[in-house]
Amino acid sequence: MVDAILDLLIAGETRPTAQQVSDRSGVSMRTIFRLFDDMTSLHQAAIERQAERVLALMVPLPDTGPLPLRVEAVVASRAKVFESISPVRRAAVRLAATSPTIATELGRAAALFRAQAADALRPELDAAPGALDAVDLVTSWEAWERLRTVQGLTVAQAGEVVRRTLTALLS
Repeated sequence: MVDAILDLLIAGETRPTAQQVSDRSGVSMRTIFRLFDDMTSLHQAAIERQAERVLALMVPLPDTGPLPLRVEAVVASRAKVFESISPVRRAAVRLAATSPTIATELGRAAALFRAQAADALRPELDAAPGALDAVDLVTSWEAWERLRTVQGLTVAQAGEVVRRTLTALLS
């Protein structure tokens, strides 16, 4: 059932219903609501499963070497992760206003992404006090989402914008 709701979100269904989850999972509606109090509970379980998937996608990034190589590693990692998680992340953002569990999970993910970028770009960040907030913004899912959906950029174009911005910020 949890995988079914995630699959529906990934397939583009923005608000999967219990009936759709039932059809997709082959589990009756009665079973769904015997195991979950409501759709919010099912959504929360799906977000927890998605968090596991995100962790599996995150690879260690180099923290030494030339800045262009480390920036490229950050950008490539973000593109891979963000392209994978965006359909589910959009639903999570929508539900976070009414779900403390989901809001907490989104905050935890943001902190994880911030720490990963900080570790990879530490020498330059140490030399530029205050730059971490800007790096965090530029490498955030929200920035990626804007580049991809509002500005309509391709993955390659969005990556180039992030790459250029990071390089200018840290050079």
